[in-house]
Amino acid sequence: MIARSQRFLSRFPGLILGIFIARLLLELSGGLGSGLWSSLVVAIVVGIGAWSGLVLAHRPARGPLALFASWRTSPLLIYVVWPYRAPEIAGAVAILVALLWWGPAALSALREGENWVDGGLFVGALIVYSVTSAPGVLPADAGEFQLTTTLLGVAHPPGFPLYTMVGHLFTRLFPWGTPAYRLNLFSAVTAATALLFLSRATRQWARHLGAPGRLAIASSLISTLTLGTATTFWAQATIASKRPFTALFLATTLYFLSRFATARIAKEADLALVLLALSLSLGLGHHPALIFLAPFFVAYVLLLDPRLALQPRRWWRPALAGVVGLTPLAYLPIRGAMGAPMAPDNLDTVSGFLHHFLALGFRGDMFAFANFQDLPHRLALLPTLYPFQFNVVLLVLALLGFAAMLQRDYKLFVLLGGILLLHTFISITYRAPQTVEYLIPAYLPLAVAVGLSPALVASPSRRHWPGLLTVLALWGGLLNGWAHAPSFVELANDHSARRVVEPLLTSAPADALILADWRWATPLLYLQEIEGLRPDVDVRYVYPVAGRDYASVWLQRVREAPPGQSVLLTRFFEFDGYVIEPWESGFLARPSPVDAPQAPLTLSPAVFGDSLELLGHRLYGETIQPGQTSEFVLAWRMFDSSPALPSPPSLTLRLVDDEGRQWAQTDQRLVAAGRAGESVHFTRMALPLYPHLPPGLYQVLLGAYVQPPEGGFENLLTENGETSVTLTGLEVAARERRPFTLHRRNLPFENGPTLLGVDYDRSAPDVLRVYLHWRGQIPTGWQAHLDAGGYRTLLSTFAPDAGTSVPLPAIALDAYQTVSLDLAGVGRAPLRLTVTDETGTPVRAAGPWGWSVTGGWLSPASPDARFVPLGDEMAIVDVVARPAPPGETMTVDVSLVALRPLSVDVATSVRLMGPEGQWLDAHDCQPALGAVPTLKWIRGSRIVDRHPLHVPLDFTGQEVQATFLAYENFRMTPLPSMDDRFDQAPLGWCSLP
Repeated sequence: MIARSQRFLSRFPGLILGIFIARLLLELSGGLGSGLWSSLVVAIVVGIGAWSGLVLAHRPARGPLALFASWRTSPLLIYVVWPYRAPEIAGAVAILVALLWWGPAALSALREGENWVDGGLFVGALIVYSVTSAPGVLPADAGEFQLTTTLLGVAHPPGFPLYTMVGHLFTRLFPWGTPAYRLNLFSAVTAATALLFLSRATRQWARHLGAPGRLAIASSLISTLTLGTATTFWAQATIASKRPFTALFLATTLYFLSRFATARIAKEADLALVLLALSLSLGLGHHPALIFLAPFFVAYVLLLDPRLALQPRRWWRPALAGVVGLTPLAYLPIRGAMGAPMAPDNLDTVSGFLHHFLALGFRGDMFAFANFQDLPHRLALLPTLYPFQFNVVLLVLALLGFAAMLQRDYKLFVLLGGILLLHTFISITYRAPQTVEYLIPAYLPLAVAVGLSPALVASPSRRHWPGLLTVLALWGGLLNGWAHAPSFVELANDHSARRVVEPLLTSAPADALILADWRWATPLLYLQEIEGLRPDVDVRYVYPVAGRDYASVWLQRVREAPPGQSVLLTRFFEFDGYVIEPWESGFLARPSPVDAPQAPLTLSPAVFGDSLELLGHRLYGETIQPGQTSEFVLAWRMFDSSPALPSPPSLTLRLVDDEGRQWAQTDQRLVAAGRAGESVHFTRMALPLYPHLPPGLYQVLLGAYVQPPEGGFENLLTENGETSVTLTGLEVAARERRPFTLHRRNLPFENGPTLLGVDYDRSAPDVLRVYLHWRGQIPTGWQAHLDAGGYRTLLSTFAPDAGTSVPLPAIALDAYQTVSLDLAGVGRAPLRLTVTDETGTPVRAAGPWGWSVTGGWLSPASPDARFVPLGDEMAIVDVVARPAPPGETMTVDVSLVALRPLSVDVATSVRLMGPEGQWLDAHDCQPALGAVPTLKWIRGSRIVDRHPLHVPLDFTGQEVQATFLAYENFRMTPLPSMDDRFDQAPLGWCSLP
């Protein structure tokens, strides 16, 4: 009996593989018809698969057939029992099995070809980063480097002289593309080189720990894959950035430290010290902040060789190498004396040089949050910052690696753990909105820890652990890269920076002045200096002044402009005495009063209530699809002789279809209405095109109303007695990009669409909103039906008649559409989805195992489910409030997820109000207290956005409510809630202690 059981267990892996393959074949075949035929086909295919697996597993385990008898097929059981069709899960477990089976053999083949491994890593990384490289000019720091490196100028402190010189040489030698594109490719080369040295360092330390050749190579591959697929490292490798250069010098420093640790004779150790000193000094000349990590380098060297401190004769060569490594700093005073572009005036003086190179102007930002008030909030960012880069598999292996390192090699732990902890502390306490970038030096030791985890756990009693951890680490790295790659492929075609600045520059009036913030000043200057666009326009960077409100600095710069010169702004402000007129992506500041619009508008004259005159409008946006926002600019003025109004008027934009049904609306109160007859005014209104908006032709209507003292609304009628006028027609195209979803599904319906995902939202009390995401083709007349409270048994399925339905818009093949349904009083009951065709007949779907079903069961919605899209940028997916008594500060953590890779800078705001709507407090910032700007987000990035809010001491209420608002940080354009039930996303009520 025992022997029979053992024989069956030996064939069990083959049985799993056979059933797994059978399931894939059934699901790839699509729908299998209905009734008995469907059941017979499924049973026959599964039976053949199971029998084949058992038979092949019974054969001698030679060659490929050994796979059928190996425990390595066990992960396939995950998908065998998975309750839904999920190609991504099937692919993930298939990759894991492939690594378990063929990974060790592949590593053994590479054992004797380490140089080929290094070359392959470098070339592979270079290809990936080059293919996903940004296509051209970029904003902010990247635009500055594209400008200063091309012209041999001087970048912002600390100046980055070596990067400037080597990057300039690269732009001269590389013959393709614009200088901006060449600098983006230079980052790809630099990042790939950094990965090469990190790989070699990890391999050296793995050998130092006693790992055999195959395991050492595996360690190097793992560390490269871990760092190379990290979100921010990949992003910086595709744009003009100094970060890959910083990573390169830290990687080379770690490599020479590993060479010192593994040196067999004194001569090798001394050479490693010389190269270490050269690498470190070059790194310090590039970015002096690396000095904070130097104590750990010194400590590691002395822990390895304590006698070195007593042998001064061994110091002079490293010291000389260190001096040689600092010689590129001479570039700064030399180019400063020559008047290089963007060089400060006194750079050729000792004080000016030190002030610039040591970045003394930023010294107040260093450790700015290292205090008892701010530090707890900054530490709370850690669960966001590192998962932003790495998946859970890599993070768990990093923790395991450091724990084992502390036990096996405490000296290495002092080095790598010290770098990780200290640099993390420095980064999170630094007052600047690029924390994820500043953290890059901390990612390197983490990647080494992941790479060394298999070697660190190796022991005679744990023979299989190294191989298992190797496979898990490689698997985690591949999944990390697979998840991030689509976003960087999309960003490689992102020309948004040029689309923003080029029209503003080329359309500027003759001899105009453009006042720009840092983000847009650098690409504007690049287009002028490198591409020669509009040399007559004066582009000036408006820099912050310590102790002054930034808006007041802008106002001063506007007032300093000569009379008659046109002044354009890249940032929106409202200044007394000026009318701010939208102009392309910027704004034209004109002294008030203004008689007529200067920017081109579509004439659409209309008069509302003999008081308000509409002069014209302009619609921004190229492709209009569901889920996006249409921005309208409206030019208007009040009549001198207008009748007295009970309140300032408000404008309302409404989107209606050809049958007069309203699909979207947005309102804007005209705060400048009190200055009747003085001037033309301009108002921007963002009309949300909700994700469930069907494609088609719509009309945009404009109306006006006032609010009488007794309440309600009073429409201001047009001259024809109408409540609105038609501004324009709006053609909404089918969605081209796959919608993001928290709950992915793959449920294809016969001759129809495929359900891609479902999301739930309980923001409104006692209402569950369900979003269903589809990929077409959807024929005309089809409907989706959702029933709540149903259940299923082995033999039957029951769902009550109560439910709700929604038409599915007709869309073409491979187009996308989202529909929403609202269910009242739904708890955690499962939901059943069915689809009917134009005749009302249920359409069969291909469920798991290809089984033909008449509908699909959706997972229950959690009691606190959230999914509130904001524009086409992000969605609220969770809210955690920590109330505090009056007089203290409470925190609201809003979890946000990126719906796509973002190229706009978004600020977020939480407003705290009492039960009667009274204003209590508000907190605005870039997400995650400024640590993770949206410019760093890719599709699926999940950020916890913390907002501290002060509860007034005199507040006597028992409950408070919060709402959430997001807006573009420069043009101040709101990201409207894509939920048609509310304008600002409600975050809920909480009781105060």
